[in-house]
Amino acid sequence: MRHLLKNKALWSLTLGHFAIDLFSGALPIVLLYLKDSLNLSLEQVGVVIGLYSISTSLAQPIFGYFSDAIGGRWFAVGGLLWMSILHGVVGFMPSYETALLIAVVAGFGSAAFHPQGASGANVAAGDRKQAGVAMFMVGGNTGYAVGPLLAGFILGVFGPRGTAVLAVIGLAITPVLYVLTDPKYVPITAPKDRKQANWKIQLNPAFTTVAVLALIGVMSLRATSQSAFTSFVPQYFTIVGNFSNQEAGTLSFLMLGALAAGSFTGGMLADRVGPQRVMVASLLATAPLMAIMILLGDYRAFFIAPILGFASGAAWPPMLVMSQTLFHKNAGVGTGIALGFVFAMGGVGTSLTGWLAVPERMGLLAALLLLAALPLVNALLVAFLPSQRRMQQAQA
Repeated sequence: MRHLLKNKALWSLTLGHFAIDLFSGALPIVLLYLKDSLNLSLEQVGVVIGLYSISTSLAQPIFGYFSDAIGGRWFAVGGLLWMSILHGVVGFMPSYETALLIAVVAGFGSAAFHPQGASGANVAAGDRKQAGVAMFMVGGNTGYAVGPLLAGFILGVFGPRGTAVLAVIGLAITPVLYVLTDPKYVPITAPKDRKQANWKIQLNPAFTTVAVLALIGVMSLRATSQSAFTSFVPQYFTIVGNFSNQEAGTLSFLMLGALAAGSFTGGMLADRVGPQRVMVASLLATAPLMAIMILLGDYRAFFIAPILGFASGAAWPPMLVMSQTLFHKNAGVGTGIALGFVFAMGGVGTSLTGWLAVPERMGLLAALLLLAALPLVNALLVAFLPSQRRMQQAQA
């Protein structure tokens, strides 16, 4: 563990991940304020977040493909700069249509950063891949957790146009990211390796067709439940629990902050007890906690939120490492496909949840309880994934 904490490559990628996900975490709170100023419906909120996630996903495999060949420093730095500027202006948009357009286009910044960041963390961590990826995820999850809290405070003072103040944070971190991703600090892919990049996509033979389908199902359901639940919890508690926008942001912060700690713990445990056990334990704990938090619907949610976040976060690093292992000779492409797919399914799930949340259909309470059932199905699918030993043997 000590050598990971001294690893400049991992720290630089973790810092970048913190900055990039800060904006994604802030988006649901930004939409709380735009919901009032632009008279948005829950369905429209779901569409904005959903299409933002989908736009992020579609470009990730492309960015991952090129990062395997030429490295990802400029993708990472440019992605953060792009997101900072566009998220900064979204609060100034005069209509739903323009806010939707800006949010969707901003997603390309996240798409540029994530493939190289995650695959780089995998390589830089050496033989502690689960722990290394977990450390990288802590950066993103921490940014995702801080985003709602900062957005709630800043927009509470400045209104929707406070997004410009949030943008300053990203713009300040951009030059730091540029310095810390210098090749002398981040020897992720040597030039000779880039020239010899294998452009033929090869799957790990440890994964049967059933295992590949199971992994797709596991990541799809996890992304759907996590993204949609996180997006609509602030909406739900401002309506049902009469929370203020700032209180809703604090609730999201507690849940997502603990998710960061859970991700780190899950990655560390997966290296020792195996990824399947960590995933199953995480998923079985997540389902009832989601249901309890929603059914309580009042201040007691502040006590459930950190427990839920911790349990939910533990499953993610093993899932990501397993998807990278599936594309064992194309780390950037594999990460881009995996993360892109996750963002896409999260976007689809969020949009669908917003559609179901309309009172004339299912209602927000019932839609969120449906999301709480998905981790139980997910836990069953884990049984069809290959063991850690089998994956390691196939890579040898």
